[in-house]
Amino acid sequence: MLLLVKFEGDWADEMTIYGFHVMTEKQWEFKKNEIMHTPFPQEVDFGTNEAETYEDPEEYLENFKVTEITVTEAEIVNRLFGTYYGRFAIIEGNAPKEFYEEYGHYPKNDL
Repeated sequence: MLLLVKFEGDWADEMTIYGFHVMTEKQWEFKKNEIMHTPFPQEVDFGTNEAETYEDPEEYLENFKVTEITVTEAEIVNRLFGTYYGRFAIIEGNAPKEFYEEYGHYPKNDL
């Protein structure tokens, strides 16, 4: 199953940050699990001097909306934008070392 995972976050009531990533269900499940195992608060940078601090994983995950898409829809998105676009503010690799020992690393993208 393919997913269009969209990020939309408001920064200081001054601007809205948008982005998306085409992922498999396995990849999204991995990212959610990684985020749930990441210590919070976390600061997510999205510009040269801009960042948003999230106090817990639930607050952070509220910014994501997930839509199932078909292979054809994914191919169209990939052709027009690539597998991701905009500022997809994702926390990368901040879970404890034990998480990666147990669950491995981000699954390969077969798109």
